[in-house]
Order: sequence, then C-alpha cells, then structure tokens
Amino acid sequence: MRKHLSTLVLLYLRFFARLQIRKLKFLNPKLKIIGVTGSAGKTSTILAIETVLKPHLRLKAISGYNSESGIPLGILGLNIKEYTPINWAILLVLAVLALIANWQIYDILIIEMGIDSIKPPKNMDYLLSIVQPDIGILLNVSSVHLVNFPSLKAIATEKAKLINNLPKTGYAIINPVLKPYIQTSAKVIEIKQLKTPKHLPVIYGQTLGAAAVVAKIFKIKPDFTNFLPPPGRCRLFKGINHSTIIDSSYNSSPVAAMEMLKFLKTFPHPRVAVLGDMRELGNETENAHRQIYRLARKTADLVIGIGPNTQKFFNPPTFLYWWQAVNFPLPDRAAILVKGSQNTIYLEELVKAWLQDKSDQQFLCRQSPYWQKIKANFKQTIKQSN
Repeated sequence: MRKHLSTLVLLYLRFFARLQIRKLKFLNPKLKIIGVTGSAGKTSTILAIETVLKPHLRLKAISGYNSESGIPLGILGLNIKEYTPINWAILLVLAVLALIANWQIYDILIIEMGIDSIKPPKNMDYLLSIVQPDIGILLNVSSVHLVNFPSLKAIATEKAKLINNLPKTGYAIINPVLKPYIQTSAKVIEIKQLKTPKHLPVIYGQTLGAAAVVAKIFKIKPDFTNFLPPPGRCRLFKGINHSTIIDSSYNSSPVAAMEMLKFLKTFPHPRVAVLGDMRELGNETENAHRQIYRLARKTADLVIGIGPNTQKFFNPPTFLYWWQAVNFPLPDRAAILVKGSQNTIYLEELVKAWLQDKSDQQFLCRQSPYWQKIKANFKQTIKQSN
C-alpha cells in the first residue's frame, strides 16, 4: 500500500513539474535547460555555472535536490523540510498553487540529475520523463552507489542516457574518459581541466572546465573570481590550535577522497586526515577503504577513522561516531582534512567542534533544523542503546 501511494505521489509531482516547464517555455521560448550528472561534483559544477551566468542571464538552479521527488519539487519552487505524511500532503496542495502563482521568467534552468539505480523511479529514464535538457553535462563515474549496480559500466551507461537523449540542436559536455558510452546526435564538447586557484584542489579543474564550456555556448567570458565551493565540499576554516580545517564533510567516494588527500599534500606538516566511511560501494567496500588508508598514511602524519568500516580496515585511532573523536588531541598548526559519507557519519559536526570561530558553523553542510533534529535523534538513540 505504501509503495503504491509513493508511486502516485511521484506521478502527481511529475505531472505538475511537466506543466511548469511547459509554462516556462511559453513565457520564454528561448529557455534552455541544462542537466548535470556524474558520481561527484554535480552541485559544485552547478554553482560554478551560476557564478558565470547569473550576472548576465535570468537563471534558476536546482541543485542538491536531484532525485525523482527533489527535481519536480525544485522545478515547482517547493522545498520539503520534513518527510512526514502531513508535509507531503501540504506539498501536493502547494504544487497546484505554485503552478498558478509562479510566473517568473528564466533564460536558463539548471537541474542536477542524480541516479541510484537502473530501475525506475531512481534511474535516468525516469528523470528524463520529468525534464528533457537541451544541454547535458556528464562529469565522471565512480563506484558511488555500486551496491545498486552490477558494475561501473552499468553506472556509466545509465548516466550517459542524459547525453544520448539530447536533441540534435543540443550540446553534450562530457568527460573525455566517458566518450565510449556516448551515442548522441548533439554537438559533443569535451571538458578540459582548468588551472584551479590555490584554495581549491585540482579536482575542481573539471568543475571550472565544464562551467567554462557552458559560458562559451552562451558567448559569456567566464569569471570565477567569486566562486566558492558549496558547504562541505572543500572549504577552508581556521580551527583550534591554530589549525587549518579543510572541510570536505558533505560526502565521500574513493575518487573524491583520493583527490582531497592530494590537496592535503599541498599543505605543510603536520597533516591530519580525518576520514569517515565511504558508503554504497558494495563488493568494493573493503578494497576501497584499504586503498584510501594506504594513500592517507603516505600523505598525512596522523590518520583518524570514523565509522564501522574504518574500524574494520584502518589502524587505530578509529571511532564509531563523530562525537567520540571531538576531544582527540590534535597537533598544533596542523592542516586537517575532514571527509566522509553522509548517513550516520556527519563529520560536519566534528568540524563544528574544532572551529576557532563558532560563527563559521553557518557555512557548514546540513545545519538546517531538519538535519539538526536527525543528528540529535541519532546520537540519542546510540547512547541509549549503549
């Protein structure tokens, strides 16, 4: 019964999202829709595109909410604060009102398109049934969500559907490594790595490169002077004991963790790598964690693990939960990388505890009342069970 109800809600939201897109195209027949997919870097790429285009064009970006429910809600301009039946019921009513009341005109609509499976509604085919982009960006493919896919090839094939379904008049902006998966009639442009500013790791060269291609399509000179990564995606803060915290706590995957460890290596000693579990890796879980640990040992003077997988595959010091590591003695004037996956790891709370200026916590990820409640309940449940 619950599954059928969820399906009906998704179909309902998709219906109104489609109507909203038709309305947006009626208001501005020249409206261009940009879809962004990849295993990592989607939100950062959208923010970089915003930085370049927003001074020149009327733009709406839907990032972070990249799922079968988040995309239609974003198109309608709606946000869900708590996933309760009452909130969903309210959203169903607001979807109608949004369609009636929202007559904002846009030149560009940018949509983050994330997939978790090859089966609907969590696959690319379903997302493309909501919205059909004119420009597609395929950033990368890694073992994120491998637990739901038979292979990396299957992930690449599914993500490439965004590119392969573009119109002939469209543009396909792709990582050249993924060219074997591309069969599109759109114009193909390969992403070139740009040189990154000192406050960003090399991996952001792809982010800026993709945004630069979009700027060129719209005949705009790219300017990344004011670009900052989203919260939890490599932001620098002053920490306790005169430390520098590299906050990459939003999420983690093998490729992203490797790149951030390379970035840590550009800082002077002492270096500390605080690494949380990497989730949804399936059969690659052990191998990926052992690989990252070996690299971290070569890069950092101290490696701290957070989560059950790090306790299995890292050497001590390791902790199951973030609050257990709050008082761990850190060296003076250290560069501290903090990176881990989302569910139950929540390393932004560790960053918060180590900030020199507590007002900086507003720039951390998952600080809304909804997320604070989730984390407080999780911590309380664990402590009661012990």
